[in-house]
Amino acid sequence: MKRKIFLAGLCTALLTPIPVSAQVLDYDGIVDKYKQEDKALQRFLLDDGAGGTVTALADAEDLYITSKSAQIHSKPGETGDVLDTAVFGTELERVAVCDNGWSKVEYTSDTGEQISGFVSDIQLGQGTALEEVNDTVTVARDCDVLDFPGRKDGEVTGEVLEEDQITRTGIVDRIWSRIIFENEEGTSSTGYIPTNVLEGYEDESLTAKADTSTSNGDIQAGSIHKSAGEGVFAEAVDGVTSVNGSGAAADGVQVGTPISVSADASLKSLGTFRITHYCPCSICCGPWSNGITSTGVTAVTNRTIAVDPTQIPYGSKVVIDGQVYVAEDCGGAIKENCIDIYVGSHAEGESKGVYYTEVYLIQE
Repeated sequence: MKRKIFLAGLCTALLTPIPVSAQVLDYDGIVDKYKQEDKALQRFLLDDGAGGTVTALADAEDLYITSKSAQIHSKPGETGDVLDTAVFGTELERVAVCDNGWSKVEYTSDTGEQISGFVSDIQLGQGTALEEVNDTVTVARDCDVLDFPGRKDGEVTGEVLEEDQITRTGIVDRIWSRIIFENEEGTSSTGYIPTNVLEGYEDESLTAKADTSTSNGDIQAGSIHKSAGEGVFAEAVDGVTSVNGSGAAADGVQVGTPISVSADASLKSLGTFRITHYCPCSICCGPWSNGITSTGVTAVTNRTIAVDPTQIPYGSKVVIDGQVYVAEDCGGAIKENCIDIYVGSHAEGESKGVYYTEVYLIQE
């Protein structure tokens, strides 16, 4: 079977044209909202599973899982038992929000079981960018299939070939299509491919605008830029109209100042790493692009990198080609000896491409 070669591992969060989805309000945001609406606050204490308590506030709203998958815990924290794993697009009801960044949710699992547990706020979004469809489409050119509609978290699980007829079950921001395909074992699987690798969609304009709002009103998201490369990244943005019309950092991207490693820094070699680049758009990161990393901080160019946290712990300062970066993000496709550097636009990410270099840990 023929396989395509990806140009680069670009990726961190997505753009949403219609409908728009924003970062959900946290505990303080809900408190402010209720006060503005003159609503009564119903607070109560919960066991956090680690010998302490958290304050929870009753809240009722429908939300969606925005990450590839999210573990539902029995307590508001990582120490709680895992009750279930909810996948991207799962609709659930938030019944309470906690002051430690977790929310209590309720939903019906795929097996029909009623689940009541806790999930991290950063894995929740308002509204869904997934439009349910049911049609038969024809593949216009060979393409790898990912298990998530975003290059940072999506991993290759199979491929479809030119002239294959497949069932499409959903569209994500018009840019990605959810399909049913036959995997290498010969069984049916669900995955995602760029919409414009399908016949009849090759020339469709995929203009996409970032969801630039966050709970505090700051603009923190990026924009899609036209690609000149090859592979799934280029295919996905083929026909996309540039939002700001240049290769410079997209509007709203937080730009940091490069910091060179100090001459007297104590360095430990971590070995040779594969270096890739990502920006805050739907091709890189998924359906909700808000510039927020997996650790909850806002991504900043010349600072933020996505790592495998089991290899490089969050908060670690590392040196790549003499410049200091901070491990603040992760991704399902970021595996051992791979680092994804956050940049301001697709054009910048593609121009920097993929390369291998020795990486050092700053010992403090």
